[in-house]
Amino acid sequence: MLDKIIEKLKKKAAAAPVAPEVKQLAAAALLVEAARRDNDFADDERAAITRVVGEKFKLTAEEAKTLVDLAEQRQKLPYGESIFTRTVAGSFTIDERKDVLGMIWEVALADGHLDRLEDVMIARLAKEIGLDQAASDAARKSAEAKR
Repeated sequence: MLDKIIEKLKKKAAAAPVAPEVKQLAAAALLVEAARRDNDFADDERAAITRVVGEKFKLTAEEAKTLVDLAEQRQKLPYGESIFTRTVAGSFTIDERKDVLGMIWEVALADGHLDRLEDVMIARLAKEIGLDQAASDAARKSAEAKR
C-alpha cells in the first residue's frame, strides 16, 4: 500500500488533485519527521500523532494507528521527507497547510518539552510549505491552548 501511495506522489501532475489518503499520509509523515527531529521519538509523541491524525481526519483508532505505522515506514525509504513536504506545499490549501502546522506543534509539545532543534525544524518546515512566522506562531499558540 505504501508503495502505491509513493508512486502516486512521484507521478502526481501539478494540476491533478491529490487523493485524501495521500494527503493524510503526507501530513502524518511530516508529523513523524517532526517528532523524530530531537532523536527521541517517545511513546507519548507516537500517541499524540495517532490522536491528532485520528481527530483531524476522522479516523477510527485502528485507522489512525495504521496511518502512523505507514508514516513511520516511510522513514525507512530512500525518498526522504522532501516528497511529502512538496505534496503538502503543492497540493494542500493554505488552510490545510495551517492545519498540518498546528498538528506538528501539537506533537512537538506533547512531551511537555520543546527541544530547540524541534523549534528550528518547525520554523524551517513552515517556510518549506509556504507559511510565514506569523502562521507558525498562531499554530503554536493554538496547540498550546489545547494542552
